[in-house]
Amino acid sequence: MKKNVDILINDMKIEVHFNKELTNHKILLKFEIINPYQLICTDFEIHSKNKSELSSTQLRNINTHTLIKRSIKAIESYKKIDPKDFKIKTKGMYEDNIQYSKYIKQIKDRKISDRKILLSLYAYFYQKESRNYGENTSKRLSHLLKYSESYIKNLTKEIFNNDYIKNSTKGISGGILTKKTLKYLNSL
Repeated sequence: MKKNVDILINDMKIEVHFNKELTNHKILLKFEIINPYQLICTDFEIHSKNKSELSSTQLRNINTHTLIKRSIKAIESYKKIDPKDFKIKTKGMYEDNIQYSKYIKQIKDRKISDRKILLSLYAYFYQKESRNYGENTSKRLSHLLKYSESYIKNLTKEIFNNDYIKNSTKGISGGILTKKTLKYLNSL
């Protein structure tokens, strides 16, 4: 029995194959590692398994945003199941080892006094939640961090204005973490 999702890793590139998403077709998403905390979907392909034509109805049924989210979740699951193999195959370039719940709790409890670390963590959470939920990121972060929505919007402006995150020109939801942010995240 063939698996629904296959993951192939080669250095800085990760391929996710969806074998049963469309009948008689295989969907392939290619990701590139841009820093230890982020992946970018660089390619989206549909291959026919038996030379059958792809109908417009089938094409409309493909939700690329959902496929990208599912791909990232599959990659994260693979990383948790076999961390040694994952680290060897990616040459340690995609770590994303931030203890999410620990730092969420510290921000909620107002225990982080260093503003630079707070903004770096917030930039990380902002890009992560933007990619996972998409719709109203401010509302989601407000609920998650127990801050008012207006304060969350001010934090978001601050991380963009102070170069903790830069606008995505390549299509990453939430933006790309800057070297400044990476320096603080790596120090945690």
